[in-house]
Amino acid sequence: MIKLAASVIVAIGLTACSAVEQKDLPANSGVSNALLEDKPQEWADSYAGNPSVQDFIEKMATQHGYDRKTLELAFSHIKRRPKVIEKSDNQPEVLIPYYQYKTRFVNKDRMRAGQKFAQRNAKWLDKAELEFGIDPHVVVALIGVETYYGRITGSKDVFTSLTTLAFDYPRRKDYFQSELEAYLLLAREEEWNIGETKGSYSGAMGMVQFMPSNYQKLALDYDQDGHIDLWHSEADAIGSVANYLKHHGWTTDQPWFVTAQVADLAKVEEEVNKGRSPSKDMTEWSAIKVLPTQPFVIDKTGLIGLRTAPEEVSYWLAYENFFTVMDYNPSRRYAMSVLELAKSIEAYDAK
Repeated sequence: MIKLAASVIVAIGLTACSAVEQKDLPANSGVSNALLEDKPQEWADSYAGNPSVQDFIEKMATQHGYDRKTLELAFSHIKRRPKVIEKSDNQPEVLIPYYQYKTRFVNKDRMRAGQKFAQRNAKWLDKAELEFGIDPHVVVALIGVETYYGRITGSKDVFTSLTTLAFDYPRRKDYFQSELEAYLLLAREEEWNIGETKGSYSGAMGMVQFMPSNYQKLALDYDQDGHIDLWHSEADAIGSVANYLKHHGWTTDQPWFVTAQVADLAKVEEEVNKGRSPSKDMTEWSAIKVLPTQPFVIDKTGLIGLRTAPEEVSYWLAYENFFTVMDYNPSRRYAMSVLELAKSIEAYDAK
């Protein structure tokens, strides 16, 4: 109760400040002036006025020694961003059939841009392939799908997006509260002003769209210039993606998938798009009349079915590497798009 009262007193002080015509936040406050652009009119309308946020501030202060005034100031300058929730509930990876979804990523423009990206970064891609065993075309394609090779990295401040999802998106609030915690710790470590970091509506950052926890654990200073920069350093982006895929189990030289024929769908319907890992070897698939139509290796695979035309579903037997890409984004449409773009870039290389 005493702690809550103290928080309220601090908040009242902030309210008094915000009632004044405020053009800039205090110098060296650790909070970006960018948050003034859409600040709430009243403290009670801000996230600082939310009891759950006050609990979160308490946790950050006691568990991580975070400066309480900095957090109070930051949360008092932001409010719910409805567009974030709308986008989270309408993700194209869920709503759009594969034959439409893939046209956004697997096309000539993105293939040619990927080939140019690969040419100018051949040194870093070769290094990543040697150190992590990741096919360079997959690294390039993943960056191509995520941000069009760094052209589209998001224009909204990550702090407000993550706070909205952490406290106004009940379905995944635990996940986003942990990412908000990671973001604030990362901001302190990297000496970012809270609110100045731009990213996607879900809080993903840089040309590789790492969530803050992945940024903390897996981002690399691959060009060794003294700091990690996933917005402007293509070398850091390449090294970080390769590190991510290796960390999540990428197997060097393993195929990604082979096309398959399903002779009796009724017998295997429950196996289609089941789980996040390979389930059967080729002998087992053959026994239930699922047959590869391309040369294959004997490792276990999972059965993927995606709509490739309005009245057509195509099937693939996917190896572990396919599911490793799904660790980046759990959508099968996403993983297939990344790997098809990788194949198209590789084919373009060979011309």
